[in-house]
Amino acid sequence: MDLSEGQQAFVAMPEKALLDLAHFTPHSDSPNYLVELRLQNLDRLDIPRLRELAERSGKPKWRRVAAQIEKLALQEKGEYEELA
Repeated sequence: MDLSEGQQAFVAMPEKALLDLAHFTPHSDSPNYLVELRLQNLDRLDIPRLRELAERSGKPKWRRVAAQIEKLALQEKGEYEELA
């Protein structure tokens, strides 16, 4: 992303940002921690991309986090009723 005056920044996709947060936060692969984050709009996440990033990393913690987030996304989807 270009900022100004020749400055640039890298911006992570939401899926990668969640995995990065998990990487740097102790015990972030626990279901309780992820629930406490109160993540919203999980339907907007690209779950296959999240899974792929976790698998490619080879990090067991990332795989656990991706699986937990996928469960949360499915729960969130079931909690809401679509309006016509």
